[in-house]
Amino acid sequence: MCLFMALASSCTSKDLYEGIYNAQGGKSEKCYNSQLELREKGMAVWRVADDEVSFRWDIKDSEIWLSTKSGGIIIGKIKGGAIEVTLPGTKEPCCFRKTTDQ
Repeated sequence: MCLFMALASSCTSKDLYEGIYNAQGGKSEKCYNSQLELREKGMAVWRVADDEVSFRWDIKDSEIWLSTKSGGIIIGKIKGGAIEVTLPGTKEPCCFRKTTDQ
């Protein structure tokens, strides 16, 4: 029973984060009009204006790990219903809020 509960909670916890997130505020051009879509099976898309980048994602404790195809990893912080990500070359984090579920 304990094993089942542990497996069930680990499977569903990631499902809670799936959906579309839009950047809220942010002064950086990289953050402005950004959208983050966390899909099932750890797949994701980051959209900024007309550009789109695919990557993989995973949840570790209270962090989201975004792994690019080139091998880079960006680690964001999960804070309540928001995800804060500091992009390379910026000092201020982008704050993403969930707008739709998948």
